[in-house]
Amino acid sequence: MSASDRDEALKELGRMARERREEARISLEDIFERTRVRVEFLRGIEEGNYQGFPDIVYVKGFVRTYLGVVGAEDLKDEFVSWLNKNAVIKVQNIPPTNVLGKSTPPTKGFKPVSHFWLFVVLILVLAGSGSYVWYSWANSPPILSPMIGRVPPLNTSSDAIASKDLSSIPTASSTTSRDPNFISILPVSAAVTPKIESKPQKPYLHLKARMDVWTKVTIDDKVVLSKTLPSGSEVSWDLPSRAKVTYGRPNAVEVVLNGKALGVPNPKGSKTAETYFYETDGTSRRVQ
Repeated sequence: MSASDRDEALKELGRMARERREEARISLEDIFERTRVRVEFLRGIEEGNYQGFPDIVYVKGFVRTYLGVVGAEDLKDEFVSWLNKNAVIKVQNIPPTNVLGKSTPPTKGFKPVSHFWLFVVLILVLAGSGSYVWYSWANSPPILSPMIGRVPPLNTSSDAIASKDLSSIPTASSTTSRDPNFISILPVSAAVTPKIESKPQKPYLHLKARMDVWTKVTIDDKVVLSKTLPSGSEVSWDLPSRAKVTYGRPNAVEVVLNGKALGVPNPKGSKTAETYFYETDGTSRRVQ
């Protein structure tokens, strides 16, 4: 197989990868910010031009990283297969440390902290906390007097009730007058429970990115967001009126409207941008 065949195949694969990136609304600068791979290397992958790249091992690593960001992992095997062909790619001997950025080596003479001293500090903290709790408990007065109320047991037999004057049974008022330690306990129904009025929740829109996705949000004819949301990021807005949201990948964002989880806008959509309206009453629809 000639070198020209390999070059043509790599150019075609690069063109397909660029189309995936453009469909995802991701720029080369966005990929650089996430991966720290130089923009000229990313552009070389899309153009099938690998002159000036470092060693072939790094070339494969750049390609895998690029495809993972733009969501084109299915092209990885073809890329690697053509890169491994007999024809050798012309590369420059660039030190690896300049590829992904600069890093600071650890300070000479650095020694890890001994775990023994951490264990000693932990024991001292626990001992001090236990001593304080014991001292506070031993010197604090009792919360309530043991005399909660003295009510003699009642004889429930019918003969005893018939023969005994009910007025002799002590009441709360009479017991209180004799025993200053008596505490009158009100029934649960007598307690006053304050009513808490719940305030109506303001309409709001919450988005959580499941993967990198370009998103544009317009509220009150004002664009409040227009960029690529990194995977795992979350954003929210109050909704004084309808919100218009465009997703580069409709299956990459989870939506919550007024506290109700709506899930992803379109679980099957992954390559074509779609626009949706979100109303303040909690309803939503796709813009055709």
